[in-house]
Amino acid sequence: MHGPSAPSGGPPRQLSEARRGLYDSAPFVLVSGAYVLAGALVLPSVGRSIPYGVEMYRAPALLTTLYLISVLVVAIAKDVVLARRPPFEAATWRELGRRWFGARRLVGTLVVFSVLPALLDAMLGFRMALTEIRPFSFDVTLMHIDRWLHFDHQPWELLQPMLGHPAITVFMDRVYVFGWFALLWSITIWQAVHGREPIRLQFLLSFAISWIVMGTITAIALSSAGPVYFGRITGLTDPYQPLMAYLAAVDATTPLHALDNQARLWLTYRTWGGITAMPSMHLAITTVATLAAVRTARWLGVIVIPVAMLMLLGSVHLGWHYAVDSYAGILGAVAIWYLCGRFSKWWHNRLPPGSQDARQPLSSR
Repeated sequence: MHGPSAPSGGPPRQLSEARRGLYDSAPFVLVSGAYVLAGALVLPSVGRSIPYGVEMYRAPALLTTLYLISVLVVAIAKDVVLARRPPFEAATWRELGRRWFGARRLVGTLVVFSVLPALLDAMLGFRMALTEIRPFSFDVTLMHIDRWLHFDHQPWELLQPMLGHPAITVFMDRVYVFGWFALLWSITIWQAVHGREPIRLQFLLSFAISWIVMGTITAIALSSAGPVYFGRITGLTDPYQPLMAYLAAVDATTPLHALDNQARLWLTYRTWGGITAMPSMHLAITTVATLAAVRTARWLGVIVIPVAMLMLLGSVHLGWHYAVDSYAGILGAVAIWYLCGRFSKWWHNRLPPGSQDARQPLSSR
């Protein structure tokens, strides 16, 4: 519920709010900027570069615009129509703008979505160059760790009696592809625009640092291709061949996005790169999104946690990851979330009394 309406104020208040928007996002900008600079300096040394440039801004710009339009529709319905405020008075729209689209929010949104595509572009550049920096070398080790952790069984073998049914496989394939992108962008945009501090900064920093520490540094240090490519990478007897044969049989009836993506990735990785299994960034980013959702509203956990569980099962069942890849992604994300939370609280508490965050998350309106 909203408290009493505060006066909207004039330019001095708006300027103060804009400065707060810059302050809120400053650590995310500095971390992301350092990573992009590192990419610009390091990638040319291995014959690569940050790949896409301005093209990376199209999708975030479109999705954020759609989100803001959707929020505007909800705001009008809630704060004008249902609240029975006079629609033709300027004060109604000033109040709506203050509550939903204040200067602090808009400045923070512009800052984040000016930096985020560059961060993701640098990440793609590093992942494309991964095998140039360090060839695949950990697949056999990870396969043995999986077998040891799961009592002398490969994890996919344990899951097959439960998941090895075409309808379930197709469902998990769709969730793993579309569910992940929907979760990634919906939580990211929501937190960037309407997240409550310090959870908003905790999410943004965890997102960025997960890609830097796990998606780049760890991925290079533990370079591996994943179960789907095990036989081709190692030249050894492939313990995942029965799983891939089952997936191929399902694909013959109902095409699987996993097999199509895996085939295209293999055909292009010699020049494009981008194959990396350890740790699973699907699970790392899903974990960060889940933690942000649960911290904001418990009911969101009811929606997001089952999706995260499906991602964990799908990462193994669809041949993308060794189970230990996903475990590492989850545990690493939890550790990063905790450390970023400590920093975010400190950063937020540096503000003088009276300037603490008064924003509410969209879910609590």
